[in-house]
Amino acid sequence: MIELKNVTREVGGFLLNKVSFKIKKGSVVAFVGDNGAGKTTTIKALFGELKLDSGQITIDGENIFKNNNLRKVAFFPDSNNVPMDLSLKDYVYYLCAANGISKKETKKNSQAVFKMLGLEKFAKRKLAQLSAGWKKRAIMASILVRTPEYIVLDEPTANVDVEAKLSFMNILHELQNIGVTILITSHILEELQEMANYLVLINEGEIVYENKFDNKKESIAEIYKRYRSKKVDKETILNSLYSGKVE
Repeated sequence: MIELKNVTREVGGFLLNKVSFKIKKGSVVAFVGDNGAGKTTTIKALFGELKLDSGQITIDGENIFKNNNLRKVAFFPDSNNVPMDLSLKDYVYYLCAANGISKKETKKNSQAVFKMLGLEKFAKRKLAQLSAGWKKRAIMASILVRTPEYIVLDEPTANVDVEAKLSFMNILHELQNIGVTILITSHILEELQEMANYLVLINEGEIVYENKFDNKKESIAEIYKRYRSKKVDKETILNSLYSGKVE
């Protein structure tokens, strides 16, 4: 289990304010919040990319940043944050080497994963030459060859077509079925509704809701509406602006 305990970061105001929640083994955690609510900042903290003012992050009771514990966790980045000048094969081999995986295991795993994802013909092609959907598959390949216990995904199906999205969601379901722990953010609540069994809501850098989630009986959208930040009354403002100008 990964646990965030009172994780705090303040820069002219709180980016994260005592953020605490659990990512339990075998769960699929839907991490939901508005743009700027703190989702990506929390993920950066989880991977040590953000200096904390206070708080700690543990995995199975140990500091996540010690004893190579972070190798148990893989991050699915945005397509714009991968080295486009590398070939798919070089990208995968580089990440495996950085995570201490032997060349023999890397070759064996990459062959199996490339075949599973239909990437064999793209192995020597540069990432920049791949379409958005194939880039997503390439990134997923770089994760699966490392067989992490936890996978963190930030908007993984953004900007891909329907076929690629369905293929991607199918892979996530298969990972869920074999017990891989997943934390996923998405603005497409239907995707989260389909597979989540744990729900965490963040608002203005604070966790406002955390609980088990029954995706057959509960609605993420309805829970989200109850806890989201107050919105500006756009209709009232527009009526005032257009008063007397439109019939």
